[in-house]
Amino acid sequence: MAVIGKIRSYSGLLIAVIGVALAAFVLGDFMGYGPTGAQTMEVGSVGKSKITYPEFENRVAQQSENWRQQTGNQTIGQRETFQIRQQVWNQMLREILLGREFESLGMDVSPDELTDLVIGRDPHPAILQSFSNPADGTFDRQMVIEFIQNLDMMEPSMQQQWFMLEEFIKQQRKETKYHTLISKGYFMPDMLASADYQNKNADVDIRLIVKRFNEVDDTLVSVSDRDLRNAYNEHKNRFKREASRDLEYVVFPVFPSEQDREQILRETERLKQDFVQTDDVVSFINANSDARFDASYYAPGQLSPTIDEFMFNAEPGDFYGPYEENNAFVVAMLHDVQFRPDSMKASHILIGFQGSMAAGPETTINRQQAQAKADSILNVVRRAPARFGQLAVELSDDPSAAGNQGDLGWFPDGAMVEAFTEGVVNTPVNGFTVAESEFGFHIIQVTGKSAASKKVQVAKLTRDIDYSSQTYQRVYGEASAFASLLRQKKDFDAAVEEKGLAKRVVDNIRPMDNAIPGIDNPRTIIQWAFNERTQKGDHSQIFDLDGRFVIASVTKVREEGVPSLDDIRSEIMGIATREKKAEYITNMFKQQGNSLEEMASGTNQEIRSLEAIRFNQNSLPGYGNEPAVVGAAFAIEPNSGPHAVKGTAGVFMVEVTRREKAVEPQTWTTQRTQLKNAFRNRVPGDAFRAIEESANIEDNRHRFY
Repeated sequence: MAVIGKIRSYSGLLIAVIGVALAAFVLGDFMGYGPTGAQTMEVGSVGKSKITYPEFENRVAQQSENWRQQTGNQTIGQRETFQIRQQVWNQMLREILLGREFESLGMDVSPDELTDLVIGRDPHPAILQSFSNPADGTFDRQMVIEFIQNLDMMEPSMQQQWFMLEEFIKQQRKETKYHTLISKGYFMPDMLASADYQNKNADVDIRLIVKRFNEVDDTLVSVSDRDLRNAYNEHKNRFKREASRDLEYVVFPVFPSEQDREQILRETERLKQDFVQTDDVVSFINANSDARFDASYYAPGQLSPTIDEFMFNAEPGDFYGPYEENNAFVVAMLHDVQFRPDSMKASHILIGFQGSMAAGPETTINRQQAQAKADSILNVVRRAPARFGQLAVELSDDPSAAGNQGDLGWFPDGAMVEAFTEGVVNTPVNGFTVAESEFGFHIIQVTGKSAASKKVQVAKLTRDIDYSSQTYQRVYGEASAFASLLRQKKDFDAAVEEKGLAKRVVDNIRPMDNAIPGIDNPRTIIQWAFNERTQKGDHSQIFDLDGRFVIASVTKVREEGVPSLDDIRSEIMGIATREKKAEYITNMFKQQGNSLEEMASGTNQEIRSLEAIRFNQNSLPGYGNEPAVVGAAFAIEPNSGPHAVKGTAGVFMVEVTRREKAVEPQTWTTQRTQLKNAFRNRVPGDAFRAIEESANIEDNRHRFY
């Protein structure tokens, strides 16, 4: 069972495609048939390789199931679903892009090579982890061989999981080959090794003055249209961008009204009368409360301060409330009082059966057979307690038993499932019992308990304070009135002012963003904003999003690629102005004389001396990030006078007083090794980024999600 569980963590269960196919059918019908409809069924493309909606959704379903198994949580929230889709998209891009490289190079993994990766001298890490002995961590090659030999007799889902694991191993092996191929193509001649060494170890001493750009008023320079156009042509690629939108929006939150609160309070008081008279508290709570019965026992200080003191001084059957707690009206009853340990220690042997949470594909026994087996084991360990650990290793369906012999260690009261906890509480230390839970039957040996203290079990009738349908309709009416006003005036700000609303603004929203301030799960708004029919100035429909209505308007549309000059005029104007200031400052310095002292005196600047500056540093002490100045210092001849250098913060007049080469080693072996290792470490990331940047990738996910 442990082996299968580990394999599942790599592959995830196969998900039936019927639901995805049906969704694709409906979506295709909605979007239209023929060439146009077929085109909209593409979640994305990489050149001529298409990623279709059914294919993408199948992968998302597999990854979702994998997430459930790894986290143990069967419910996936919208945020987690969004992240899973992001992961699947990245995985599919990687497979397509690298797959092309492998195919063009004829790179593959042979059957013999795969066999060696599974049962050879150096198995793949996934095989080592899945088929290692939990007790000592040793790899059991025979276990792998037996697993493969029995694969034909296993369930189709288990077979498919194994095949997916094999594909995972083959993909990683091909990537390793590809990265090794690139790494082996790296060569470092002595000349480049020497240049790199000098860049890291040679140094210069300089003297300098600086006139900062912000010290020159903008009115002292003039930027012509030609200057602006030249600056745009030179720098426009720096502003290459994704598509984005600016939005303004109004939120109409739906909160419970005072009438809603009063109505819920009256309902709670009416239910309290039935609560007081019921003979079956647990069933009543589960049938009438917004929160199910909590069987936990609480120590002093663990309950809400409102009822804590009351419950520890009350008698079973005493009631408190209604009172307000966590946005709900609550009626609490002291259900039970017990003296219980705060912590317990136990060992167990778990026997799963078909339908239990511990069951796997290899589980064949039913509940009655499992119960009989548990009772038989209980009789054995009662007669021979020393055999408990051995039997746990041999018989338990809890994977951890192989390593801990069933010993669960110390755990707090309430940490385990209820049936298990109660079994331990009600059994003396060194005693044995059997308890049934959703996992199966537990043969339990109680090995320790802390001192018992008073604890209470509280039954709570909870009624959430929520808005009524009347309140919902009223707020929707307010949103509708605002939408109607927009249709009449076509001006968002005027409508906001007339209705006395608060407008919110969000800039630079991208197609696959998942956040808008004040709105949970805003994907429907973002999808609308990037719809091909949505233009600048358009107003949205009323979005109903988790208890709030939202109406948005698009205030700016930015398409993907290099923006026009008008779109980035202010940014380009800043660059052009900076260029003009650089010319102005350079001329100002040169007008003062030829020496650094004359330039400093004429412009009221202080001369500073900096020593031992190295080429591979980007910053100058006292000046911050100035790579252009550092680079220029190594190009200026010593004692050749001051030279103007346009830096990040201003124009520097730089004078080199000393430049000294580093003493080079007799051989370049160490230098080559360091450079080769640095290159090899960059290959996996840099190679893929280069392939991705050169590919024609179209991302249409925002049309679907």
